[in-house]
Amino acid sequence: MSDNSYYRLMAEYRKRDNYGAVFRHTLEDLAGQVNLGWVKTCVAFGTGSGEREIELARRLLPNLRSFQAVENDPESVRALRASFEDNQLPRVQTSVVETSLERWSGTDTPIDAVLFLSMLAHVHSNDRKALFQQLMTQYLSPQGIVIILDNVQAIPSGFLILKERLGMSTDDYEVMEKEMLDAGFRVAQAHDLRLRRDLAHPNDDIVRFVQLLTGYRFTDRHIRATIDDIFSERNMDVCMKKLAIFAK
Repeated sequence: MSDNSYYRLMAEYRKRDNYGAVFRHTLEDLAGQVNLGWVKTCVAFGTGSGEREIELARRLLPNLRSFQAVENDPESVRALRASFEDNQLPRVQTSVVETSLERWSGTDTPIDAVLFLSMLAHVHSNDRKALFQQLMTQYLSPQGIVIILDNVQAIPSGFLILKERLGMSTDDYEVMEKEMLDAGFRVAQAHDLRLRRDLAHPNDDIVRFVQLLTGYRFTDRHIRATIDDIFSERNMDVCMKKLAIFAK
């Protein structure tokens, strides 16, 4: 496994936040408020190794029968397939399409649920809009839903400021919600997630991960100095996300 592999560096990056615990707590709250027992088929985009998507499916989609993951990172795909082989989604027919959202060719049968968990900011707005329109008019079943989880910029976040300074996309949940509404969807449910993500005093792996996200356009010294400058300010470790369920 390459030292600079996305899969390994993402795992190191995740050690800097409490996203997993906050996400599980949010799922528990949602489980008492929504009934998604009717969902039989699900497609999840940009899953990485799929831990969050599997957690959501296990907690909120009790009668799921078919789960398709769309992911283009080879090592993440191998980890995801290993999770499926380990029966982490029992009684569910699982598959992985090793491609990007932009190159996904669709499905032959309608989908009940589509998941975009912390991945849409990496997709160009035109490609997001095109897929949202296809979901509305072609791929979703009549009562189908779309679940989006992404960053919110309303409260300053060190990571989002870092992205902006390094020229990465800062599109957030609010932008995606507008695009979904423009495509004809409505917000059926929304939940805020407040978590901590502290990148202060980054080790080599955190620096490499940020370099990977920027396409290696900056030296490690520049990235380290930028992180140190941002996270020297108070409360830069606070990060807000929103999870929303959209319906037709």
